Formats: sequence, C-alpha cells, structure tokens
Amino acid sequence: MTRRSIWTVVLILLGLSVALNVFLIGYAAHGLREGVSARSLVENVASIYPPDVRQEFRSVMRENRPRTFAALGDLRRARSGLAAAIAASPFDDVAVQAAMKDVRDSTDNLQAVIQDYLLTALKRSKSKSAS
Repeated sequence: MTRRSIWTVVLILLGLSVALNVFLIGYAAHGLREGVSARSLVENVASIYPPDVRQEFRSVMRENRPRTFAALGDLRRARSGLAAAIAASPFDDVAVQAAMKDVRDSTDNLQAVIQDYLLTALKRSKSKSAS
C-alpha cells in the first residue's frame, strides 16, 4: 500500500467517523429536547403545589412518560401542520382553520392528560397524609 492510499483510507474513515458522530449527537439532542419539554412542563404545573404533591406529581409523570410524550408529540405535529398550512401558497383559510382546530384539540388533550396526573397526585398525597 502506498503512502497516498493510506492517507486516502484514513481520510475516508475520519469522514465516516465525523458523519456518525454528527448523527449520534443529533439523535441524542432530539431525546434531550423531549426530556426538557416534559421536565419544564412538570415544573410549570407543579410549582404552585406543596412539596408532597409535587413529589407525587413527578412520580405520576414518570409512570406515564409514554402517554405524556405521545400528547406532546401530537401537539408538536399539530403545530407543524399549522405552520405548513400558513406557509402554503396559495393561502387556504379553510386549511389554516382546520390546522388551528388540530392545535386546539391537541392542546386540550395535553391539558386533560396533565390534569389527570395532577388529580392522581393529589389523591395519593391526601391518602398518604391521612394514614
């Protein structure tokens, strides 16, 4: 093998390594973003309640992580659909209104999920303090 072919192989391997690292960093960042969204959601909802209720609320959120991420994902998709409808040319107000309704429905669903978790946390907290 000549010196030039060795350098070519090294550069190809280096390029593949960089590409793989960029892909893995993007994948990890996507996962972290979902975790941050849920974590900030927990803190916003739980901040006005006593510490024992907050602790129970976090526990309920952990137990129901897939359901929470599904509701957040639905809202994210609805918002993307709204952005696409707004950017469409020619402008279609019926499509925008439908996309706005999807965002509203997804927001209502997420709020219902979080309120369900909060009710469960309140019940658990009350039952622990009663015993």
